[in-house]
Amino acid sequence: MAEVWEDLQCAGLGIYRDTEGFSYGHDAVLLANFVRANRNDHVLDLGAGTGIVSFLVHAKTGAGICAADISERCCRLMEKSVAKNGLSKAIKVYEADLRLLPDARLPWESFDCICCNPPYFSGGTESPNPVRQQSAHQTSCTISEVAACARRMLKNGGRLFACYPVFGLSRFCAALEAEMLAVKRICFVRSKCGKAPYLFLAEAKKGGKSGLVFEADIILEES
Repeated sequence: MAEVWEDLQCAGLGIYRDTEGFSYGHDAVLLANFVRANRNDHVLDLGAGTGIVSFLVHAKTGAGICAADISERCCRLMEKSVAKNGLSKAIKVYEADLRLLPDARLPWESFDCICCNPPYFSGGTESPNPVRQQSAHQTSCTISEVAACARRMLKNGGRLFACYPVFGLSRFCAALEAEMLAVKRICFVRSKCGKAPYLFLAEAKKGGKSGLVFEADIILEES
């Protein structure tokens, strides 16, 4: 499989990606910008894929990142990217199935923040490429499994940051509420003015009280 190096146009960073595998979309970039973390926070990137969210969140906040993904191929590429970017002390890569966390490497309730750009689709035609399939379709995890993992891995008061398609908003909120994750902040994303939102970004707090803030929509094309 061919590898290419892509300039992230942020802080001199770049990533390796497999030309035949899933790379990343603008939803991952939007999610990284939406994350609120401090330099001293311990951040877990679930389903990290190529590592795009990990690199951008670290560049934005200075926080240490644990990047976990089920794909061996993605993990090896992330490790190469971490080394080339000189971030071996800041970003650690773990091959892990989020459904099986915590484990000896990633302990119970040890994270201040979790970010996740989960697979969205549960039907339709699936890619024959296993990495692309895992990235887009809920074959290896569902939003309920992401929420359950977040409850196990977050400290009390810790926060989950995620993006999800608008058609799954009720399912998303129900899954998080079932795991004692209170949705505190939502931002809708529209492709253009006048278009219905197609994506939302959400922040949830473990053990949080009720109270939800809707932020101004993100509009990708103003004209």
